[in-house]
Amino acid sequence: MKKYLLTASLTTCIFHISLTNQTLAATFGEISRTEPDKVTLFGAGSLRGALSEVAKNFENVADVTVETSFAFSGLQRQRIENGEKADVFASADISNPLTLYQKGLSGPVVNFTSNRLVAVTNSDSELTTDNFLQQFLSNVEKIGTFPPVSDPLGAYTQDVYRKADAILPGSLQNLNEKSIFFTQELVPPDKFTSGGLIAWGLQEAPPELKVDAFISYYTSALAALQISPNLKVVELPKNLAIKADYGLTVLKDASPKGQELADYILSPDGQTVLAKYGFSPPSITPKPVPEPNAIGGVFLAIGIAFALKKKQVFAKKQLVKLGGIATAKKRLILFNLESSC
Repeated sequence: MKKYLLTASLTTCIFHISLTNQTLAATFGEISRTEPDKVTLFGAGSLRGALSEVAKNFENVADVTVETSFAFSGLQRQRIENGEKADVFASADISNPLTLYQKGLSGPVVNFTSNRLVAVTNSDSELTTDNFLQQFLSNVEKIGTFPPVSDPLGAYTQDVYRKADAILPGSLQNLNEKSIFFTQELVPPDKFTSGGLIAWGLQEAPPELKVDAFISYYTSALAALQISPNLKVVELPKNLAIKADYGLTVLKDASPKGQELADYILSPDGQTVLAKYGFSPPSITPKPVPEPNAIGGVFLAIGIAFALKKKQVFAKKQLVKLGGIATAKKRLILFNLESSC
């Protein structure tokens, strides 16, 4: 009798264990179906449209949720350095992701796409590629641009100004005196997009912020034209032209899907979306900056780091110098270097 009771008890116990396991399996199975893996993508503001679409496509093929954040590349890099969680960082330059790599916060940097600088003006402007520098120095009174320390576009614009200065000495100071450095605090939130800010600054901004021309990325210029057909895009002359190489890196301790997202951005599907928004193929076949364990890689990494550091120091000195000019002439809107460098 005891033997039968023991058998019945064991059978009942096994049944309950089996039922519990099935319930747990069903519960966690439901969670896995309704809560897919999450990947966090930090990107440059100029990538908002293109990478938002790429992220959405990746969600559909990888059963993953992609959370995106777009802002000045320098500020994105700073957020990561301060401990905010990101899996993938897509920057409008090589410098910011390379800084994370050199600090051991990310993997190697890949040049995943490129852009170029153009000018955007109202359609009735006399500015052309042929008379570009003459018009900018003589007839353009206010130029819209971005802070060169926190935003690569601002740094690229300074490169344009320095090229102009090599052609006509004094151009660097002249152009900087005319420049308004737009930050998020100066612009209505709904206008702070790649194309929206340009259209707003040229056509809707209050007098103290309204500009005659914007130095922008080609992709942002296309976005501005979609907002306002009363604008025109002017290519920079060859002696002032600047190409912008964009860098991609996967952060250390990233979600397993982080590398998959980076690979998808580099894939033909991802590159097709970038091209649709006006981006150009990378300067070279996408490959990472050499690992610093090889002698060549060491010297290259040191050379790049030295050049970037020198460029950042120059930008900061230039802004400090311009501070006095802005105070005297009331033309240059400065930003807080402490919060953006």
